[in-house]
This record gives sequence, C-alpha cells and structure tokens, in this order.
Amino acid sequence: MRFGELLGLTWDCIDWKNSVIHTYRRYDSTSYQWRPPKTVTSVRSVPVNDKVMQVLKRIKQEQKLVDEKYHIKKSDDFVFYDKFYGVPTNNAVNKYLRNSLLKNNIQPTNLSVTGIRHTYASFLLAHNVDIWVVANVMGHKDIKQVTETYGHLLKEKKDKGHELIRGLLK
Repeated sequence: MRFGELLGLTWDCIDWKNSVIHTYRRYDSTSYQWRPPKTVTSVRSVPVNDKVMQVLKRIKQEQKLVDEKYHIKKSDDFVFYDKFYGVPTNNAVNKYLRNSLLKNNIQPTNLSVTGIRHTYASFLLAHNVDIWVVANVMGHKDIKQVTETYGHLLKEKKDKGHELIRGLLK
C-alpha cells in the first residue's frame, strides 16, 4: 500500500473476518486532510495473513489503553496514530523504520516505506503471483506500471520460462 493509503486507514477499513484491508482514501499528513485515492484503482481490497491481523489487533488494543490513559479522543479512529504527534509523517516513519532495521541488524538498513512497497511487489512476482493480481493489489489500473517498474524480474522469469520450454521440447 502507498504511504498515504496507510495513513488513511481507519479501523473500519479492516475486515477482521476475511483478513482483508480495504483502502478507499488517503491522508495527506502535510495538509492534515483526507484526499481521494490516487487513482480509481487505488480503491481496492488487499489480502493479508493471520500474522498481520494479529499485529493489527495488538495495535488496536494498545491504542485503546493509551487513549484511555492519556484521555485521547480521536474523531477519525486512525489505525496509525501517535499519542503526541497525531498522524505520523513519511519522514518520521522512514526514520523509525531505518533505526529499527539498524537495531535489529536487518539489511538493507536504508529501506523506506516506498522501498517496502516495491519489495512486496517483487516478492509477489518472484513467487509466481499472476501479474494482473499484483497490479490489482498494488492499486495499478493495468500491468504497464508493473512491467515498467519490475521488468528486470520479469526478464528473469522469461529466461527461466525459455529454459523450461527447451527442456520440454527435448
């Protein structure tokens, strides 16, 4: 998901029953306003696994405790919200991410939220998720953006496919 889409998540976007996150808006942390999605295809459902759902559940529980402790009344019910600073900025999240990567000795240590988005798409493609499904989950209207951004991965898959065909034709 795009950073603004993540900021735009409220708890009603989480489909607990089906393990899906619905995105239909974004939040601009500069102007502090809701914005329409980047594109029509940005309105989508993103499947997640049980581990992500458990993390979201834990965040919600911890948020409730913090909100009660500090008497925080949030009108928008954001999923990602800091008790002192409100909705986090891209820079703040990237700084926290890089510090966490460094602290836990995870390489590369210079990843950003956008970098994780690209890693996610690359991971899906490398594990043979259909390119149209990848485009849909990423919020692209067609496969053009996927082929342009991840063409090097697709070339590797093509080369492996050619080897497979040669083997079949023996």
